[in-house]
Amino acid sequence: MKALVVGTVFAILLGVTGLAQAAQLLSPPYFVKTRGDNLGTKAMCVIRNTGTQKVTVDVSLLSNNDMVPMFDFCRVNGKPKALAGGETCLVSADLSNGSVGLTGSSNRPDTFVACQVAAGNVSNLRGTLELAESPSHLFDVYLAIDF
Repeated sequence: MKALVVGTVFAILLGVTGLAQAAQLLSPPYFVKTRGDNLGTKAMCVIRNTGTQKVTVDVSLLSNNDMVPMFDFCRVNGKPKALAGGETCLVSADLSNGSVGLTGSSNRPDTFVACQVAAGNVSNLRGTLELAESPSHLFDVYLAIDF
């Protein structure tokens, strides 16, 4: 009986530590629409490691519209990047293309975009969800939400 109790306690502790190894950081969803018939919208998720230890981050943009990926500097050879202390990475996408992309003539009231970050520890990670108009000569941000 003692062995069963010890085994059960060990299994529970092992399960809890397994869950503690992964954490998530999520921006609030931003409900978005185009700002004009001839303008598109681009989204960017910027993640910064404000700590001193490396943290491997898996960063993604989420939307209920089609997105066309532009840049993903949070991956190296298709794998999540280890951000050194003080380092920043970004993921960006065009929200205005695809079969159900965001366009001026098809603004949907339920369109959203958000950033998601998974890492072993998110306590020293900071993020910003940025939106910009397209076309643009630069990534001229009209909205930035820190999370």
